Amino acid sequence: MNLLEAAKQGSRVFKITFPTGEIIPFSLLSWEEFNQYWTLSQKGTVPSDIVEDAIFRKCCIDETILEQAYGMRAGVISTVVGLIMRMSGPADPSTFNADMEIARSHVDTLNSQIIMIICRAFPAYKPEEVTQLSWRDVLLRLAQAERILMKMTPPELTEPIRLLAEAEQKKEAPGPGKIDVNQLIKEGRQDAGQMGLQGRDPNEITDLDRTIGNDVAVRQKRRAMARRIGAS
Repeated sequence: MNLLEAAKQGSRVFKITFPTGEIIPFSLLSWEEFNQYWTLSQKGTVPSDIVEDAIFRKCCIDETILEQAYGMRAGVISTVVGLIMRMSGPADPSTFNADMEIARSHVDTLNSQIIMIICRAFPAYKPEEVTQLSWRDVLLRLAQAERILMKMTPPELTEPIRLLAEAEQKKEAPGPGKIDVNQLIKEGRQDAGQMGLQGRDPNEITDLDRTIGNDVAVRQKRRAMARRIGAS
């Protein structure tokens, strides 16, 4: 898979930049794939270098890098694979808790709120399907969802969804049933700035360290995972 194909498939793409200047873009494993590779690495029935090579070739989306994989410096593939495993699934309770805190910080963003409103009104929709719609279709579904939720008994929305201008926001605090979309936009922009995504498509390559945060405990777990993968 190359970068263009990954973008078309809606895959999130990350990158790691080494001090030597090497840049390796990669996608993550599905949860099922993570569990399969994790089991293999823990059982030790398959040599660790074979497991690492399989993960690297599955997730690295730069075909040129894959062609040169066997000539890479020692430790590069192990480090990349360790990060892929760290970000693809929980290794232990502490990493799970850290990941959940990061996930919770994104729930109240504008995009997440729009997705939840549409899925609430249209249970057949999956969140991943909503993100594949055009912006015009999203607006149409959101308007339809607004109508449905306002007509429920009791209504889940009491007023139409609208953006609050700065002046309005200062005068008017959101009441019951009113969604302060302006605040959600601000939070979404803050998230985007932290993730290196402001003004860009979420599927573009992002800075790995900014994406997963600068929490010391998380980084320590990440390094431990990399060492564990390399030693298995």
